[in-house]
Amino acid sequence: MDTNTWAFIFFYGNIFIVLIVFLTRIDKSRIKELITIGMLSGLINYTVEIIGVHYEFWYYPLTHLGYPKITVISSLLYFPAIAMLFYQYLSQSLIKNIFLVAGFVGYNMIIEIITLTTTRLFIYGRFLNLFITFTMYLSTYIFIILFRYIYKQIP
Repeated sequence: MDTNTWAFIFFYGNIFIVLIVFLTRIDKSRIKELITIGMLSGLINYTVEIIGVHYEFWYYPLTHLGYPKITVISSLLYFPAIAMLFYQYLSQSLIKNIFLVAGFVGYNMIIEIITLTTTRLFIYGRFLNLFITFTMYLSTYIFIILFRYIYKQIP
């Protein structure tokens, strides 16, 4: 299987799996609260994508018609769905939240490594490596926890 076919299957397959999990596991009674974090996550992700591409921290070498803007699809579907699932499962227990962060960061890093090594969907440019990527994912989930804390404080 050539790189382009594998990248297509991996990219859309991963999005498809995340959306199926999202649609089956999302708490519909909290959808307004979850949509807020999803939209915020999408906006932040899209901003980071545009900055990263502009300053050549990474780039997207695939220009095939099967790849409409990867930044748009990941920012509108993939990362908001993951952020909403993460937010939904946050609890009052610090230990549970630490395990939740570790699981979500671990999942993102596995996908990142597979994407980098097998698909060529994107390629790291200058100043970016797996440690910085790990830090970005970790800070994203910590930001979501801080957002939840502030959101719960508002009367």
